[in-house]
Amino acid sequence: MPWETMSVEELAEKLGVDIAEVREKQRLIRKIAAARKEKKLSQAALAKKVGVSQGRIAQIESGIGTAQISYDVILKVLSALGIDYKITLKHKAA
Repeated sequence: MPWETMSVEELAEKLGVDIAEVREKQRLIRKIAAARKEKKLSQAALAKKVGVSQGRIAQIESGIGTAQISYDVILKVLSALGIDYKITLKHKAA
């Protein structure tokens, strides 16, 4: 099945990744793209702030390989955009 026609769930299963993690990364990637555009920054300008190539920013924003994009990269880009991200732990009810 071509990746373009796969659901997120199918893609996550095929790649052996956690669907909740993929969804959270996708949410953060959408936030990155929106914040960059809101601040009227080009991908090249954001890349320079982060210390990566423009192509890497384009790849991140496209969502290609979301499961392989590490949180440290996502958090670095968010920080360069002036966005704080807070991770909280919640215990599931038994």
